[in-house]
Amino acid sequence: MTAPSCRLTEVFLAQESGQGAARHEGQDALGGLLERAVASARAPWPEIDVPAEAFVRWLSTRLPAGDVETLERALGTLRLGDLYLACACERGDRAALAAFERSYIPDLAAAIQQVDRSGSHADDVLQVLRQKLFVGEPGTGPKIREYGGRGELRRWLRAVAVRASIDALRAAREIPVEDELLDAIEVPADHPELSHLKRTSLAELKLALRDALGALSARERTLLQQYYLDGANLEALAALYRVSPSAVSRSLAKTRATLMGRVRNALMARLRLSGREVDNILLLVQSQLEVSRSMLDGRS
Repeated sequence: MTAPSCRLTEVFLAQESGQGAARHEGQDALGGLLERAVASARAPWPEIDVPAEAFVRWLSTRLPAGDVETLERALGTLRLGDLYLACACERGDRAALAAFERSYIPDLAAAIQQVDRSGSHADDVLQVLRQKLFVGEPGTGPKIREYGGRGELRRWLRAVAVRASIDALRAAREIPVEDELLDAIEVPADHPELSHLKRTSLAELKLALRDALGALSARERTLLQQYYLDGANLEALAALYRVSPSAVSRSLAKTRATLMGRVRNALMARLRLSGREVDNILLLVQSQLEVSRSMLDGRS
């Protein structure tokens, strides 16, 4: 085993909390495996220089305990080049940070734009994102440390960017969700049923909506808020939840149907309206929410 290979093995085993003895017989193979992993990780970023020992120390926290064959299989599932860049950025390497700006910031700006079509928060969100990723917030370390390398770094970053953008928009609001949903419903002058309801029984509608929202899961409530109030489109939410846009659409439809079903039952019980009257009201409520959502899509 060469001296560099031996040193990488020592660094790796030192991180492994009691695994050194179990791996003693395979140390030659382990050293070669680590050398190849470092070379593979460096290949996409020749301009970035992270000491091999530092990268192996960082990499070891993302690998399972086991023999050399287990480690080799695990390494085969990781995006080593992405991990190398993340490690270098966390260390404050200037070349790595420049590569990050060049390779990822345009895509992250586009992800933010999918949430905030006005672009009014984009620069602020990007700055917050840089701080969160590479410096950290009070009581937390740099978020880039959480990247495990099992998926594409770009997708992971897009999810972080979408979340940061939604948080920025939400921080500017202190209105309860049910109030915002009601405010989003514009009542046409030629719709007497809903006009009468909003004028005479607004409290009942708000209470029914509040109770129905409260019965949803936290994830369901968040999804409705992100789509209808924050303006995040299907693509942005797909990036956030790491699913397909069609899966987000199905979740929205199911959650919306559940919400409206509960509001329907509550209004029929509280206001003693017929099923037809309540259905007409809810159809308009849903259509006006979609109009409000379309306005968010078209804002500039």
